[in-house]
Amino acid sequence: MCGIAGWLGNLPGAEGHAARLSQTMRHRGPDGHGVQVWADAGLVHTRLSIIDLSPAGAQPITNEDRTVWAVFNGEIYNHKELRHDLKTRGHGFKGYSDAEVLPHLFKENGTGFVTKLRGMFAIAIYDRQTRSLTLARDRFGIKPLFYAFGKNRLTFASEISALKQIPGIDLRPDRQAIYDFAALFHIPAPQTFYTGIRALEPGEILEARLEGDRIFSRIQKYHQWVIAPNPQITFSEAVERADELIRAAVKNQLESDVTIGSLLSGGIDSSLVSAAAQVALPEGIHTFNVRFPEKQYDETWAAVAVANHIGSNHQTLFMGQNRGSWQQITDVLRHAGQPFADTSIFAVNAVCRLMRSHITVALSGDGGDEAFGGYDVHWRIAQIAQLQKLPLHLWRSGVTFLSRLSKLGMISERVPCRIQSVMGADDTSIVQTLWCWIRDEEHARLCHDKDALPVRRLFEPQWTHNLPEPHSRLERLSAHLTEVNTRLILPNDFLFKVDTASMKESLEVRVPMLDEELFAFAMSLPHRLKVSGHTGKRTLREVAKRRLPKAVSTKPKRGFEIPVDTWVDDDFKPRLKDCLPGRSSRLSEFFRPEIYRPIVQAFCDNRAYPGISRQSLYQRVIMLLSVQLALNEDSPNPSP
Repeated sequence: MCGIAGWLGNLPGAEGHAARLSQTMRHRGPDGHGVQVWADAGLVHTRLSIIDLSPAGAQPITNEDRTVWAVFNGEIYNHKELRHDLKTRGHGFKGYSDAEVLPHLFKENGTGFVTKLRGMFAIAIYDRQTRSLTLARDRFGIKPLFYAFGKNRLTFASEISALKQIPGIDLRPDRQAIYDFAALFHIPAPQTFYTGIRALEPGEILEARLEGDRIFSRIQKYHQWVIAPNPQITFSEAVERADELIRAAVKNQLESDVTIGSLLSGGIDSSLVSAAAQVALPEGIHTFNVRFPEKQYDETWAAVAVANHIGSNHQTLFMGQNRGSWQQITDVLRHAGQPFADTSIFAVNAVCRLMRSHITVALSGDGGDEAFGGYDVHWRIAQIAQLQKLPLHLWRSGVTFLSRLSKLGMISERVPCRIQSVMGADDTSIVQTLWCWIRDEEHARLCHDKDALPVRRLFEPQWTHNLPEPHSRLERLSAHLTEVNTRLILPNDFLFKVDTASMKESLEVRVPMLDEELFAFAMSLPHRLKVSGHTGKRTLREVAKRRLPKAVSTKPKRGFEIPVDTWVDDDFKPRLKDCLPGRSSRLSEFFRPEIYRPIVQAFCDNRAYPGISRQSLYQRVIMLLSVQLALNEDSPNPSP
């Protein structure tokens, strides 16, 4: 795992800029750095040494005739097979790192090289002969890659904060991105918070060529998932195949020349990954979990039960009574490089910081919920599909009755609102309602911008859904939900969070559940093999019954979260009250103060806010804080 950066085109003072890029990303690669600068291009790399710790594994790395150069962040899990094939074609190698296959593979296949890779990666390749730069990102978006066009120049980096070191980039806030962020609590690629910086999307490749002093570029998809449920597959066949593919995926991701461990949270996915690693490694796997002070957020019992069951060398790390300070929280939010409000990032970062003192590489269970149907929304769509069959007058009567109950304090005010939001809604509206933190009505009241593109556009289906005929409304909704989970939420929220939180502590996190073959199989499962009643991950739970304690295989899903409202220290809320509603706040440029100030006040006063859950309240506050922090960031190089 590393940090990469570079440019194509004219960059005065290139050596100095290369040094600043390297320094800004030192946390991503504390074991070394490399720079290669030409008259019209440059490549920068900071190294977290994982495979081939010798100088032969250092980057930038080149081929035999030094015409093709590469920098790369991530892991290529099939690099040995690729290396063998390249050797039969006459290519020679100096070391055994996965990075070294890239310039040779590009020389052999051109931009088609990326279709042969299995793994997590962000790659930049410079071809000196054609004066071209190629950027590529893995199929899921596990590894981030940002880029910016300036005058006669293309610049790229693993992190937005690095790109901000380069002059000539438009760092004005992107109003559309802020508008979308207010609903999603993450910024969807290709947008970023900054007008002049874009994010390469998963499965994309950017080709740029320098002709004279002008840059010509194009972006194209090299991969897009297809959802094609197989109605013929039986439950037993699905379980057998899933079990086989999980074990194979984990085994393929265990190569490392440094200590490797597993984050055993106690959930089904991380437990299956840990169990497979324990079997595959001759010496067994080191597993870790973190004990949280609040019992309702702590799953140590499950992690210990799994560790004892599989026989791993387990260690429980204690969060202790360490409370969230202003410095700690704002430091993590600023480190993201742009607004981000998934508050589980604080828990993930704390875990990574504790684990880094023991290991350099960690396996994680991330990615199992998306295709196998693990979230609550996967069973809720069945309820919605059934309810929508009711006559409209019954819906209206039900909403009226529930509204009366809420006024009497017998149920939450959110219940009638949620029911009304899906009454007569189409598929896209249902999926949007299930995934947006702030719904359309509140969003419209909060945001100034009325000419922004609707958030709904992000939830419209964009992939091919090859559904069997005839198919049910539920099967169609399930496919739609799987696409949005994978295309929008997974890369922009969950994977961005893990990369940000882990690389801040120089810890590599691998995600075997996002093995390409395993994920493609999971997307071939019909809804009946994903969900049963109110229980998700039906197929994976059956695999878990074979590999894990029964109490773990049947327990309900629980998110990895810190209760921000009680976790923050005594100084945080007074400082927040000064920061957000204060006169110096720039939030009013984008949001209406009469809407957001009462929310901030309720959080600071430890009061409930009508119609908003406890978690939704502190999520909204972190959303506002992250925007404020980004707005207050001084542009380091605003002029061309």
